[in-house]
Amino acid sequence: MKRRVFLATFLCIGFIFNLSALIAKEQTRPNILLIVVDDMGYSDIGPFGGEIRTPSLDSLAKSGKIFTDFHTSVACSPTRSMLLSGTDNHLAGMGNQAEALFANQIGEPGYEGHLNDRVVSVATLLKDAGYSTFMSGKWHLGEEIEHGPYNRGFQKSYALLQGGASHFDTQWMMCANYTPIYRENGVRIHVPKGFYSSQFYTDKIIEYIDSRDAGKPFFAYLSFTAPHDPLHVPDEWLDKYKGRYDKGYEVLRKERLNRLKKLGFIPPGTVPFPRLPMLPAWEMIPEKQRKIEAKRMELYSAMIDNIDHHLGRLFRHLKMTGTYDNTLIIFFSDNGANGNEMHQYPGTDKAWLDRNSDNRYENMGRRFSRVAQGPAWAQVSMTPFRLFKGFTTEGGIRSPLIISGPGVTNQGTHSDAFAHVMDITATILDAAGVDHPGTSYNGRRIEPLRGRSMMKVLNGKSDFVYDNDTAVNWELLGFRAVRKADFKLVWLPIPFGNDDWQLYDLSKDPAELIDLSKEHQKLRKKMIDIWNQYSKEVGVVLPPGGAMRMDINLPPTQ
Repeated sequence: MKRRVFLATFLCIGFIFNLSALIAKEQTRPNILLIVVDDMGYSDIGPFGGEIRTPSLDSLAKSGKIFTDFHTSVACSPTRSMLLSGTDNHLAGMGNQAEALFANQIGEPGYEGHLNDRVVSVATLLKDAGYSTFMSGKWHLGEEIEHGPYNRGFQKSYALLQGGASHFDTQWMMCANYTPIYRENGVRIHVPKGFYSSQFYTDKIIEYIDSRDAGKPFFAYLSFTAPHDPLHVPDEWLDKYKGRYDKGYEVLRKERLNRLKKLGFIPPGTVPFPRLPMLPAWEMIPEKQRKIEAKRMELYSAMIDNIDHHLGRLFRHLKMTGTYDNTLIIFFSDNGANGNEMHQYPGTDKAWLDRNSDNRYENMGRRFSRVAQGPAWAQVSMTPFRLFKGFTTEGGIRSPLIISGPGVTNQGTHSDAFAHVMDITATILDAAGVDHPGTSYNGRRIEPLRGRSMMKVLNGKSDFVYDNDTAVNWELLGFRAVRKADFKLVWLPIPFGNDDWQLYDLSKDPAELIDLSKEHQKLRKKMIDIWNQYSKEVGVVLPPGGAMRMDINLPPTQ
């Protein structure tokens, strides 16, 4: 009898010990908070030389590490597909955005217009590993229920399925034929009265985090739709930057350029890409129009300031609940600032915009207005780089990245290591101690990781994510690029480029002004071969004629 009691007691103690060890493991595994903003520029926020007030991000940067050479895709959906899968967008289903597919791309592998079954999402892998997984905000990876976040690993989600919409409770469409669809946990819903996107998505992610099972780590993906156009802010934020931009584009760009040089993020001798010739100098703009132009940047800046305000609320809540110190926080923008005007979206023109919008000066930024940042301010946001969203130049694909939390050493410093949005999945899995399944998941073939973990840079064990022999490639709309060490090869159609490959040394010329093709002919040929091989591997289907063509007066290239 005594032996039985002893044995039962021994087994009970063993069970309690194992359970305690399991709970301890769950509590020590880091939480992951992934924050993505939409169409925000490289030099907008304080840690990257911007004048926009971002105290929450300033604090995050001081406790973490800044990456000055981090890259995304040229547009929303491709970036998000690589972010959540860790592989190339052509393999993940977003060889082109669903709303921009060319006739010859429809039905082709990799051009499904949603996150396809050839990949497994990082949310799914973390959920399988015992994480609570949540998502709030912009999805843009498929509108059907089976393609939404609730069916791609997120246990709770509140998502705008398209690329953009009114930031208010009007649920107004961003542009023609773009009716917004919202779903919570796969069920179609409408936003509540008083909805403002940045506030609501933050509230929702806090609600989800608080609802998790006790002791479980969480993966929370907060995907803001701001500062994507239309530029909207609550009334009390409308005048926060009133008068700040009355000096114009050139003055602000020079101020930002000087701060970036002082921070050491760009070479001291950097010359910025010139103002686009179809854009008049500030002093040549009539005074009435200058007032409108300045207000556009006021609204854009207020939207970013507002994001930072709500991030402050989120960070304080995590601190109050004792979870902040064990949370790895990743913050970046999904692509460069948006240089398009609202009337340039597919199916939209100036007449449609005028009929369906209230864009009077006094209503700019309020309900029923449709106003964009515009190309001149977008160039400022992407100081000192060439062009903006939509292009494979640095202005389209370089993004501000901040990572803070467990495993990050040498806080308050910056890294010049080249990194890519594909690396985020690998980094998250590494931090969480979760293996990627390789080429098979639940009996189906999947694409392996192409991205690489950044943890060795974060913890100070390495200065590089990629070695000098590794190349990374891009393609969207026929616009192409290859990055290998400090050299970058770019292919853009006329008038953006010269319908041919151009070679740049980003360590000396981050604005991509001086084509080195003649000086480095062998390297140029080698990098062209690399892109051609990549194109075959991932199944690139170029648009008819090789690239999208636009009739716009941009500067000649050298």
